Amino acid sequence: MRGQLVDRGNGFPIGGAFVVLLDQAGGEAARVLTGPDGTFFLRAPAPGTYRLQSKRIGFRVSDSPPLTLAEGQTIGFRLVVEAVPARLPPVVVEGRPQCGTRGEEGTAVARLWEEAREALAAVHWTAGQRAFRYTVERFERDYAAAGGRVLEERRSARSGYGETPFKSVPGEELVSRGYVVIGPRDTVDYYAPDAEVLLGDDFVNTHCFNARDGGTEHPGLVGLAFEPVPHRTLPDVAGVLWIHRASLELRFLDYQYARLPGQLPEGPLGGHVEFMRMPSGAWIVKHWWIRMAQMGRVVYRDTGRPADPKIMGFREVGGEVVSISAASGAVVFSAVDAILEGTVVDSSHGGLPLPEATVFLEGVQREFMADQRGQFQIAARLDGEYAVSFRHPRLDSLGFTPDAAPVRLTRGERATVTLAVPPEPTVTARLCPAGLEGGARVIVGKVHRPGAPASVPGVEVRAEWRSVRGEAGRLAASAFQATATTDSSGAYVLCGIPRDERITVRAVGGSGPGPVVILDFSEAGLWINEKQYRSLPGRIWKQDLEVPG
Repeated sequence: MRGQLVDRGNGFPIGGAFVVLLDQAGGEAARVLTGPDGTFFLRAPAPGTYRLQSKRIGFRVSDSPPLTLAEGQTIGFRLVVEAVPARLPPVVVEGRPQCGTRGEEGTAVARLWEEAREALAAVHWTAGQRAFRYTVERFERDYAAAGGRVLEERRSARSGYGETPFKSVPGEELVSRGYVVIGPRDTVDYYAPDAEVLLGDDFVNTHCFNARDGGTEHPGLVGLAFEPVPHRTLPDVAGVLWIHRASLELRFLDYQYARLPGQLPEGPLGGHVEFMRMPSGAWIVKHWWIRMAQMGRVVYRDTGRPADPKIMGFREVGGEVVSISAASGAVVFSAVDAILEGTVVDSSHGGLPLPEATVFLEGVQREFMADQRGQFQIAARLDGEYAVSFRHPRLDSLGFTPDAAPVRLTRGERATVTLAVPPEPTVTARLCPAGLEGGARVIVGKVHRPGAPASVPGVEVRAEWRSVRGEAGRLAASAFQATATTDSSGAYVLCGIPRDERITVRAVGGSGPGPVVILDFSEAGLWINEKQYRSLPGRIWKQDLEVPG
């Protein structure tokens, strides 16, 4: 199945959304993430009748009509969807728990489960793609039994494709053995629920669910709380999947181990899993940790009394994604760098990308080159308010420098900006504040000395022409002149230059006038020195001049 996901309202493609292939029973046969242009490709496991379903977190689900695929057939389908934001029903704090089910239809529990499941399915799918290179920093941290003082910490980093934070045992094994298993010689194994476990029916069947408001502790969030079903006696987990109320994005999971054996304390043992949506629409586990008890025994010598188990301290094992890069080498995420990405476009030419523009942050001694699509990315250890600008021959041809774009950069976060050559009316209004009459043109440029690259400031530039006006038998020729002085960068601007007249332009320096350049503007172009014709779709012409050295 090959196709494109499109917004019905504006016809724009929708990138970074999941498209799922559903079989006749409603089961998920395949899923894929749409590209920036909304395109997707799905491979069905067998011939049959399927439906396409768009899944965008925070938006209503949209389905296609049934589509039949024959053996070896590839069909195309344009999936047009309504971009209608999803809304949560009112959250009933501490309402009636719903056990062994993902919630009754129309309830907050059901809606929260729907959004959480989609994010978890995206995490599980992303981990299986091995499309990103992760650098992960892992840690082990030992705490004292009382007071929480860190006794020792060990860190290590590793990189690779498809690096996953942890992999749980299958859900059916957790049901039969529990999430905490005491082994020989006082060893204790702790298991955390990964995305695959949370998605499974085994987890749903053994837990009760409720909606919870974030309150002052987690403002702006709403939680899907879970706890073991009442009749379950094995060690289990209870916790909350916290979801952003407005965007419906899954933010993090907090959980505690419950129904523990008598020698283990309930409360301090548990874990935290933080989720993140990447710009492409893929989801990852960004940060996680598990807190466990370190067990020992108190031995009573020469008393005949058996040794008692004792908590000697706590160990926290976890990790954090430090950076993520695509196969192309582009930085997708960095925990230590601020990432600025964007596009340079030419609004004077219909918003086309401006390739190979030089992008720079003012006050920062680094420059970056946009690619052939006008796209750029800057990853740097910066934090604060900056101004970003660009250089390009197109700007030189207009004699124009656009205002820098303000941007806030924060380490570990991503900012986007669009840099643009403004539409020509905006440029001419800046160059010629008094305005332009009719089809008048603008001449811009710089003045140099022969053989010297540096521009010369403070030089007068003159444009002169004669215009014949009047009626037959009463014609009169009048002389006109426009002048300008080069600024500190050696640049000049001449406004109000007429069409269909022979214009002589020269620079006049302290050592005398420079060579004359003759320009004759027409409707769609101009003649240069009466022998070379150039097309000119706009009103601005760049003409560099010379003065004697």
